[in-house]
Amino acid sequence: MTERGARRAFLLGASVVFLSACRGDAAPVTLPSLEGLRLDSLFAVGAPTGEESFGGIWDVEAAPDGRLAVLDLEAPAVRVFDASGALVGSISATGVAEGTLDRPSGIAWSRNGELLVWDQGNSWVSFFSVTDAGVELTAARRAFAFGETGFCATPEHVYLSYWQDGQVVHEIGTEGLVRSFSPAPDIPGVETLGPELQEIATEELTPSGLLCTLNGVFEASYFGSRIRMHDHDGQTLWDRELDDFNPMSAYTLDGIGLGRAFDQSDGSHLLRSIVPWGSAVALVQHQLRTSEFSAEGDVEVFESRLLGLENGAELGRTRELPLILAAEGTRLYSVSSDPYPQVVVWEAQGPQ
Repeated sequence: MTERGARRAFLLGASVVFLSACRGDAAPVTLPSLEGLRLDSLFAVGAPTGEESFGGIWDVEAAPDGRLAVLDLEAPAVRVFDASGALVGSISATGVAEGTLDRPSGIAWSRNGELLVWDQGNSWVSFFSVTDAGVELTAARRAFAFGETGFCATPEHVYLSYWQDGQVVHEIGTEGLVRSFSPAPDIPGVETLGPELQEIATEELTPSGLLCTLNGVFEASYFGSRIRMHDHDGQTLWDRELDDFNPMSAYTLDGIGLGRAFDQSDGSHLLRSIVPWGSAVALVQHQLRTSEFSAEGDVEVFESRLLGLENGAELGRTRELPLILAAEGTRLYSVSSDPYPQVVVWEAQGPQ
């Protein structure tokens, strides 16, 4: 464990009001505005070697009691830590059976304390109980998907986002697919492609990142400006486009391979994170990319938008936040690669 108890500060200068994640009947906590907001690091999880080391951090999820799960795509493994940063246990067995890992794509805490792992490689959503004694498999559901997939869960619902029969959000039950909803969004440039590439582009570029809430499921397109909110019956509550958004577009050079074109001046928006900030607000972060692959030494720029879940209204925007992969209470969770991959846990405070 590194930097436990360290107090590094991260200062912001924009003016936005955030709400913390609330749960059950707990009163919502209002975080200070970004004007003078101080993020003090509490500790970081990660190590240069051993079981607490990470190869490539793909996702971080925080539970209401402060535990955090970290998906290491390179290992592959899921590490679980308690609220102080101590390692509780790991999911690291590889294979195609339930509870094992092949190509894990997402993790989620259900509000009843279970940890869910979605593995695209072996087509399982596995459920784990997490106690002081460790992590234990309790159940699993079959789920088949491909390409970019969003994933989220509540105690009663499990959702995946992938393209199938024109729909991009799917509820997965104990016996398989329960319902599909949310029509696939349009893809800029797809009309320039041949029929086969249009099909590939639709399957690869239409899924959404997902955020489960008490009232429904919020989705934001990975590659486009579309955001939507649905209730748990699959009915769309609202549907809108983000303002000031530079989409990536599909193209082909040879009629065979599918390419992605980026705004080389201002960058194209690619979704990187959705985290809850209370029962009524979400923080959505896009990386601004000017090419398919970032050049060595390029500084990552993230545009963060605060969106109301009632109607999708934008409540604030900044490019001064780091990439936030999880939020719970007044704690924020970001990723650092220096001097090795770590998850940094921050405490958000107001002006001093």
